Amino acid sequence: MQNSKKLLLVSTPFAESSIPSIQLALLESYLKERDVNVTTKNLYLNAAEIYGLNNYNFLINSPNDSYLAQLAFSKYLFPYHWDRNIQKIRYFYDNIITTDQKYKDTLPFEKYLEKTDNFYSYAIHPYNWQKADIIGFTLNYGQFLPSLAISKKIKEKFPEKKIVFGGSSIINELGKKTLKTFDWIDYIISGEGEEPLFLLATEEKDISSIPGLIFRKNKEIICNKNDTFYDINDLSYPDFHSYLQELSIISDEVQQYYALFGRLPIELSRGCWWNNCTFCNISSYHKKYREKKIKRFVEELDYLSETYKNLTFQVIGNTLPQQDYKKLCEQIIELGKDFNLYIEARAGQLKSDDYNLLKKAGFCNIQTGIEAFSPNYLKKMNKGVKVIDNIAALKFSKENGIFNSYNIIINYPNEEHIDFLETIHNIDFIKNYLDPPQISQFVVGYDSPIYKNLEKFNIEKLESKLIDTLMYPPEILRQEIFFFNQFKRKNEIKENKWNKLVLDWKEGIESKEINAVKRKTIIERLIFYYIDGKSYLKIYDNRNNKNVMIYVLNEKEREIILSCEDVITFEKLKEKISNISEDELKNILKIFVEAGIVFNEDDLYLSLPLNYNKIINSSIREQSDKKIKKTISQLV
Repeated sequence: MQNSKKLLLVSTPFAESSIPSIQLALLESYLKERDVNVTTKNLYLNAAEIYGLNNYNFLINSPNDSYLAQLAFSKYLFPYHWDRNIQKIRYFYDNIITTDQKYKDTLPFEKYLEKTDNFYSYAIHPYNWQKADIIGFTLNYGQFLPSLAISKKIKEKFPEKKIVFGGSSIINELGKKTLKTFDWIDYIISGEGEEPLFLLATEEKDISSIPGLIFRKNKEIICNKNDTFYDINDLSYPDFHSYLQELSIISDEVQQYYALFGRLPIELSRGCWWNNCTFCNISSYHKKYREKKIKRFVEELDYLSETYKNLTFQVIGNTLPQQDYKKLCEQIIELGKDFNLYIEARAGQLKSDDYNLLKKAGFCNIQTGIEAFSPNYLKKMNKGVKVIDNIAALKFSKENGIFNSYNIIINYPNEEHIDFLETIHNIDFIKNYLDPPQISQFVVGYDSPIYKNLEKFNIEKLESKLIDTLMYPPEILRQEIFFFNQFKRKNEIKENKWNKLVLDWKEGIESKEINAVKRKTIIERLIFYYIDGKSYLKIYDNRNNKNVMIYVLNEKEREIILSCEDVITFEKLKEKISNISEDELKNILKIFVEAGIVFNEDDLYLSLPLNYNKIINSSIREQSDKKIKKTISQLV
């Protein structure tokens, strides 16, 4: 296009090096299709090389995260603040970030700063930027400070170049405040960026009419309305050639890591069809839920797999399709490829057989939105599911050899001790054979239901996170530009020992896994399962390490257990088992619940032992992807 300016799109650290940026890939494809002169730069690949892969992964993965990793970039933006707080910053790094003694030795504070200096020097070199007219930074969690620092230096060296920021963390009012605070940023795009970037690059319209554009006009910050909702079925396939080309000239270490663990992102949906959780702010940047047609998604999956010779994909979307998830699996299976797919899912949506279908399609890694094992807590979160649904999701995942990397959220502003007590009670049934969660500390997300109703949720006021007080000086903190905030409660609560609860769970599972390796017996490996004798059923229960319980159930009892394999109401159970009286059914269920064989919540029932046939034929993951990555990355 003749009038097109040269556009460079950038993704900075601290993104995961083995996953191309879906934002860059989609935007580049969209703009190239419209003849815009666009290139992309994946600076996080260079960061992984310069820091060293092990160090980079240590900084961005649990117990750390990419937000903490950006700490050192504060010194380029706020040197006076950095110098005044250097002892606090050093203490935070030594005691919060590098809790692992290994990294205290291999990546001490001085070396972390040195590596950051080396990367920063590379990133700001004029060669990287001199050919572009417009330089756009796409922001995800942990990319704000690096993007600010690099873009500031670009503006100092090339004042004529236009700097554009975009991403979910700088939408609406946050975008306006960000533009007001950092004067070297020329534009911010609030919301979906395909068309706004196209219009900026081609100058086909006056900027005052570009949807979602935030800009300055006569010292006033203007935010154009953005009601654009793309039909994502009409968007081009993402283009990963630039990422792979950059990867090809990065260190062998990073290349091998991608070869072993690299996965391509593929978009399934935007927004969330549930969209009612009180902690969630997805509707602030995706106001309308949209999902791809199954045929289009599967065609795209096949195309990307063939084009880039990769079978591992990160499915981008907050949950499976609301209606057509079975059709999705069936059509993926028809491709006849050995996919390894990562996806988010919602508890309560899928039955036991659905998980079997997911595994056959290649969905080997799921993150289910569990969040809590307390009915009271789930109501606070407005999850729209019950504890029994959450337990069922974990049970079905385990049976089918699907690794479920889920979280529980703690420290809600209106958390009560009953939330903790209910959790203790409910996980007692599952903690000795189902995988434990990661802990997610609650923070208030911008524009979430809690953000809009602070008083209702026992919040007196919002406060800056500790890490933000170290990275930003007070005058920046006062601008209220942050996507997540801490809070001060109106009424303080009793501290609940969540960390110990989860640690005990993890250590218990690890102990059982060690025993399984040593003794190599089915009972040590599966812990709690049943085998079906057609006229009877045997349950093996090794949840209590002291004694293995073996229950031999008669034909009626067997039918009840099998009928409760999925969550079922008492009324439906009565209909299904018509040869047992209501009183007898209640009595048998009562015995099963007391023995911990069946879980009961309200009028719902779920049998807890694993199905031997399903689990023995599955590829049981003995350690998480994280542990495997850590081991192999050390070898390379």
